[in-house]
Amino acid sequence: PDLERWATPGDRLRPRWEGAPDSAQLLAGWNEAREVGRGTLAHGEDGAATLALGELAAGAYRLIAGTKDAHGETFTLERSFAVADRGAKLAVPLELRFESPTVAVGGTARLFVHSGLPGQTIVLERLRGAAVHERHTLLAGRDPVWVEWPIDRADRGGFGARATVVADHQVVSRATAVAVPWDDRGLTVELTSFRDKLEPGATETFRVAVRDHRGRPLGAGAAELLASMYDRSLDYFRPFAAPRPSSLYPAFGAPAVLQHALTGAGAVWREAEDWWDWTAPPVFSADAFVGIDPYGIGGPGFGVKRRMMRGEVAMEAAAAPAPQAGNVEQIIVSAEAPVVDAMDAKSAATFEAEGQEPDASLQAPAEVSARADFSETAFWQPHLVTAADGTAAIEFRVPESLTSWKLWVAAVTRDLASGYVEQEIRTAKDLMVRPYLPRFLREGDRAELRVAVDNASEKKLSGEVRFRIEDPDTQEDLSAEFGLPAGGGSATFAAEAGQGTTVVFPVAAPSGVRPLAFRVEARAGALSDGELRPIPVLPSRIRLAQSRFAALTGGERRELVFEDLAAGDPTRIDERMVVTVDGQLFYGLLDALPYLVEYPYECTEQTLNRFVSAGVLGSMFDRHPGLQAMAAELAKRDTRWERFDAADPNRRMALEETPWLRQARGGPEGEDEALLRVLDPQVARAVRAEALAKLERAQLPSGAFPWFPGGPPSPYMTLYLMYGLARASEFGVEVPEPMVRRGWTFLAQEIERDWWKRAIEDDCCWELLTFANYVASSYPDPKWMESVLPARRRREILDFSFKHWKQHSPMLKLQLALTLTRMERPQDARLVLASVMDSAKSDRDLGTFWAPEDRAWLWYNDTIETHAWALRALSEVAPEDARDKGLVQWLFLNKKLGHWKSTRATAEVLFSVAAWLQKKELLGTREELAVTFGGHTTPFVFEPDRYSGKKNQLVLEGDEIVPARDATIVVEQKTDGFAFASATWHFSTEQLPAEARGDLFHVERRWFRRVEQGAETTLEPLAEGARLAVGDELEVQLSVRAKAAAEYVHLRDPRAAGLEPDRAASGWRWDLGIVWYEEVRDSGTNFFFEWLPAGEYTLKYRVRAATAGEFRVAPAELQSMYAPEFVAYSAGARLAIAP
Repeated sequence: PDLERWATPGDRLRPRWEGAPDSAQLLAGWNEAREVGRGTLAHGEDGAATLALGELAAGAYRLIAGTKDAHGETFTLERSFAVADRGAKLAVPLELRFESPTVAVGGTARLFVHSGLPGQTIVLERLRGAAVHERHTLLAGRDPVWVEWPIDRADRGGFGARATVVADHQVVSRATAVAVPWDDRGLTVELTSFRDKLEPGATETFRVAVRDHRGRPLGAGAAELLASMYDRSLDYFRPFAAPRPSSLYPAFGAPAVLQHALTGAGAVWREAEDWWDWTAPPVFSADAFVGIDPYGIGGPGFGVKRRMMRGEVAMEAAAAPAPQAGNVEQIIVSAEAPVVDAMDAKSAATFEAEGQEPDASLQAPAEVSARADFSETAFWQPHLVTAADGTAAIEFRVPESLTSWKLWVAAVTRDLASGYVEQEIRTAKDLMVRPYLPRFLREGDRAELRVAVDNASEKKLSGEVRFRIEDPDTQEDLSAEFGLPAGGGSATFAAEAGQGTTVVFPVAAPSGVRPLAFRVEARAGALSDGELRPIPVLPSRIRLAQSRFAALTGGERRELVFEDLAAGDPTRIDERMVVTVDGQLFYGLLDALPYLVEYPYECTEQTLNRFVSAGVLGSMFDRHPGLQAMAAELAKRDTRWERFDAADPNRRMALEETPWLRQARGGPEGEDEALLRVLDPQVARAVRAEALAKLERAQLPSGAFPWFPGGPPSPYMTLYLMYGLARASEFGVEVPEPMVRRGWTFLAQEIERDWWKRAIEDDCCWELLTFANYVASSYPDPKWMESVLPARRRREILDFSFKHWKQHSPMLKLQLALTLTRMERPQDARLVLASVMDSAKSDRDLGTFWAPEDRAWLWYNDTIETHAWALRALSEVAPEDARDKGLVQWLFLNKKLGHWKSTRATAEVLFSVAAWLQKKELLGTREELAVTFGGHTTPFVFEPDRYSGKKNQLVLEGDEIVPARDATIVVEQKTDGFAFASATWHFSTEQLPAEARGDLFHVERRWFRRVEQGAETTLEPLAEGARLAVGDELEVQLSVRAKAAAEYVHLRDPRAAGLEPDRAASGWRWDLGIVWYEEVRDSGTNFFFEWLPAGEYTLKYRVRAATAGEFRVAPAELQSMYAPEFVAYSAGARLAIAP
């Protein structure tokens, strides 16, 4: 009632600015008048049906088709259409449509142009792309509704038409297009000699004829053909589409409708800025629990490093493990009851008694030629040329797989005329035998191997299946070793026409790693078939490694203990033990400094980072002259990044098998970029001077900096430049005072005019002001900006920022604490700093760090740059805090596990750590350690004038290991400083480990059965000893835990022989903020993490039980490829799968 009170006559009318709906929508809303035709539809095999309606008069019609489904429910489908003649009258504002969507050269394109508004002016345009070729003005009711355009060769590629009317303050515009094919560029490719059903192993010749667009055969060498035939199952991995030269020719579609201003007013956007937002009115809601926002809590961070991304969803459906044709009868053959003799003794009378017809094959068995060539590509012919008659022959031997193939042939001439043909082909026999074998077996596995026998003939077949295991080189019979009768097992079968059956042969893999050939043969009368499949037997012995790690500081003694080494395992073979000692850790940071790359075009930000990086290094060399000689020596490296491809006895996978070979070699080989070896003190000073000159040229007269030289002024880029110069100044780099003064003159105006004004008015935007105030406090002389940003204003900004300090991010808190200290408010500075450091954790081996947040995609992660910042803040605000040592240790450990790639971040870490080490009198000192291992004590001495502390290793080979003695390794540091020690024990065993083992890394594996419950799927944990069934789908969950962030980490999860992956294609995956490359292999799945953050992550993938039996599953293994001394493995398992 209240709505009706304020109603007006036009409320239910369509608003003018929405535009008129298209004709199909209008026709769909019209009422039906009278029925003009009726009929019954009979659908053919292709699903199409035809209904003859006779001649229809001009007007609008609706076609209604109806049918009933299996449940008796009626389903209808409607389609409205119009029939038009020269005097058509349709009550629509504008209709534009070609009579035919495609018109060939020489034909006529007929265009229906109509408006139901009497006397309405219609503007008709003919366009090709965006260019208007014709424009006509038509008058509705006077001019013909059909426009005809003759089509000539210039119209190839098609063209579009656009019509526009303006009426009642509304604009209606329609667009359509007609295709004009490049038929003169087409070739007819035809298979003149071809069969769609082939015999496996036969030699075939296909003949292809190529004709031009007029049907004339091409001459000798006039066309080149590319032909191939491949197994269609490969399209499951990645569908193949042959390149078509015809796609190079332009095709013009419908043009855009006319843009106009007679529409609703667009939104008026205010200037969007990232640093603030408008103050919103209060929003009231129902009572709720109070949640604590973790944004202002936690460790320092710089930039979002992790994001929440959902991974790919694996397919719910997978192929059955052993598809069978028709009605299937399963016959299980027991090895204890050989059926060979029984089969040989079976007589014709026996068949008659069982209701079967005698088979002549028992008296005269057919010769069996076992199929062994299972190539997935039958042929690849990239350079076939037409003969004088315009044909080409393709000769090939048909692979012996019983499958479906895709044959395709593409032809092209010198003038880019082209054609294409493809065909589906099957390889089949009247009698086909298909063994469903696992990809491999492991020693000790028991499997029930199914063999399907298909009868593709037109009569019932009965006969014998024989199964034999042999040596592929000598053909020696090995069946008895696998629990089969000597000479192999056999079974009878009977299959109706067009149907099949299955027989099962149980086998047990004995000890001994070897290649095998599984020979399966079937005979039925004069028909026979066979397959010879190679199957490897993999070792049941598993190679494992355990590692221990310890960080040492001055005078410490640490023990690395392997409890399992002293435990009894009669099957264990110790291979080696490796102790790795890393000293001179600061030199390791120096050696890892990435070189700068010289680019031809640079933005202002890149130039600044180049200046800061080179300036910080130059300042460090000036302050610590002893480092110059060491840096110059290390600068002889000829790669952008440090290399880590040196041979290492701990590495269990070759780098060539990983995606990181290029990174391991220090960067791309043969780079065109010029490397600037800023590790060389002279190069660093030259780069600094060049970058400073570029910055001076880029600064505008107003003092502002643009994003690119010569661009418009940017307040944010200017603040970033002032920030970079301030950072350089903090590191002792001399920065030009005039440049800073001019920059702050511009920024002070922005602060007064905009930033400060908005902050006071809306009580917001403190982040930008806190950052600007910190930058202003970082210069050596506050007078540089006193005249433009006086101390009074800076104190007011500081008061405002401190008022909101609890809402600051940790990085801003560090900046605020430094600003408070420099502006003589030490107590407030300590309060703010404590809020950051209170959430830090300290660990004897890991150092001082901030644990990842649960909602880390909303938060920050530790980086080397933020840790260096925290180290400087702690040294300046609270120099007595002992956690500074832990921050340095964390930086050293991060370098040991990661490949630093940022020159600027590395330079800032180097400067911060060098300053701290100098303060503690630990820079450039002699270091001494001792390792008691293998019954000997080995000293390690590192002199300050030579870098020899990286990866010093002691190796004890297997026959030298004494478990009672070597289960404990003692490492002592004789001098002050930092050092890392790790020990890695490599061994092999026949026993599956019952528990996971790890130190810095940890990995566990769990299986879940996926159970369908109605429309939902639940995960049922697989209990110890539970039996699966063939066809069960499992979800494998790998829980990976890393105490510290690491780069280039490899995880391998072996797979049971009876399981098949549901996703066979390798590729990139992501979930919960981490990204990895997942590589599917026959015997397992590899996971490659370029960056594995600290924390715990669960990887998931699915497999399906495909082969019945009992199978061993080796542990999942994790190893850092960058620091191979760090390893971990999960528990092993046994899986039982029922038929």
